[in-house]
Amino acid sequence: MPRPACRATQVVLLPGPVSPSSSTAPAVDTPVRERQVRTRAANLVLHPLFILAALASVLRLMLVVQGGQLYWPDERLYTQVLDIFDLHQGHWFDIVKALFSTQDHLGFAIITAPIAAVQFAIGHALSRSGTGLMLMPGILLSQASVASVVLVYAIALRAGRHCFEALIAAALMASSTTMFYYSRHLLPYDVSLALGLIALWCAMGTARRDSVACGAAASAAFVTYNGYWLLAASAILLHVAHEGRTTLRSAIGRGAYAAIGFLMVPAVIVLVELLTGAPLMFSGMRRLAGTVSDGYAPEGFSLPWAYLWHAEHALLVAWIGAAVFVVVRRSLWNPQRQRTATMWVLAALFIYLALGFSSAVLHVFVVMGRQARQVVPFLCLATAAAVIELLERRRLPAWLITAAVVALVAQAGWNFRQPLQQRFPRDLIAEITTKYGPIDFDNTIDGPPLTHEHVESRWVLLNAQHLYNPRAPRPPLPASIVEVMRFRHPQQFLPYQYEGLRPTEREVLRGSDISMRLIDIGAPVDRLP
Repeated sequence: MPRPACRATQVVLLPGPVSPSSSTAPAVDTPVRERQVRTRAANLVLHPLFILAALASVLRLMLVVQGGQLYWPDERLYTQVLDIFDLHQGHWFDIVKALFSTQDHLGFAIITAPIAAVQFAIGHALSRSGTGLMLMPGILLSQASVASVVLVYAIALRAGRHCFEALIAAALMASSTTMFYYSRHLLPYDVSLALGLIALWCAMGTARRDSVACGAAASAAFVTYNGYWLLAASAILLHVAHEGRTTLRSAIGRGAYAAIGFLMVPAVIVLVELLTGAPLMFSGMRRLAGTVSDGYAPEGFSLPWAYLWHAEHALLVAWIGAAVFVVVRRSLWNPQRQRTATMWVLAALFIYLALGFSSAVLHVFVVMGRQARQVVPFLCLATAAAVIELLERRRLPAWLITAAVVALVAQAGWNFRQPLQQRFPRDLIAEITTKYGPIDFDNTIDGPPLTHEHVESRWVLLNAQHLYNPRAPRPPLPASIVEVMRFRHPQQFLPYQYEGLRPTEREVLRGSDISMRLIDIGAPVDRLP
């Protein structure tokens, strides 16, 4: 595809001529050459994408340092990598064998192994439960979602779109709450999403190396988190279809090379498993698929909309409006932009329908919020195309454009507000025990088993755990009990309630006071009434 001219953003880091003719190029040490390098560096730093990525990175750093690591049970995927380094200290053959024996989302274990190795070397395994040390993997993994913002920009450019349209798509991606709040947790979702977007970037090319790279990146995304199989499939299908402007022979060729790339990743993994004696990855995938039973399959078509509404609010309305505009007002569009925008809308629709059918109709999988977010990059790309089409078609007044930008920033700020204010049980327990000493634990709803042992104490901390399988609220506490402090529970952030809970369980959480509360009961008891 022809690529539009945009401001240069690369910096020459190596000395040498900048043109084939060294006689016309300034010497490396001349003031002219130094000014060129400084100018290019300044262009990079002042480029809107760099500023956007820097702001996204800072927001994620703020999120990480406020805690939340190890809240979700699936964060054991990272701690088990730490356990491997703890168990096999320095025996690299055993470490590699144990890493490739990981049965759940193997790619995440391989990718996070260097991070875990550094963390283990710095603090040793005995210190890994400390709050401070978990910030290091949190900070590093949080940048995967920043990479996704940059990748959306790069995908739009490689699809032949103007740099301004690419920047709008990246800004929408950076404004998305679904791309934000998971970055504080040690989970494979953001890493897998970034790999899937790399596959999509490769999918915009037509060379053989693009086909192989697209398949390999899609395979890596799937191995890192199996739940993003539709994102991987979408990238390969878009590469094969090539906006419908291809011959059957070319499409088959691209598909064949993409398949070769896709098979390369599991082939390498299986080879290492055979050489080390580790169990093969396929048995683990089959076992994992059979154990995912949380959630409610019949709501496969409705859950993505409910989840995205509670996470994004008005931004979801803008996405839907843009998608409708792309489909309905086809005749008036710029032809090339219309083809690309339609491609993004069809990809989002494919993911949504596949999620719905596999859950509500086939009952093979259960849809959760984290799977629904696969549509977000495509919706951001389609919305950016719709915005540019409107700007080119009509001379909108400056105040209207300014109001739209302010509304986007305000909606993003409102959406980000609650994740930035969240407190989590692990961090809260550490803070309270430092001030009050030993504390007991209890829940105000029936269903979730206590994750802490009973302790003789006058201080009781309520709901300081992840509340799985809530059945019913317990009776109100006696009036004689004194409440010392109160914090919102993480699951009062509604998008969290679309991860493995049934509709009846969400009703229990929303109809009960599940806030984390420290109470003074006066004298220790075995269990609160």
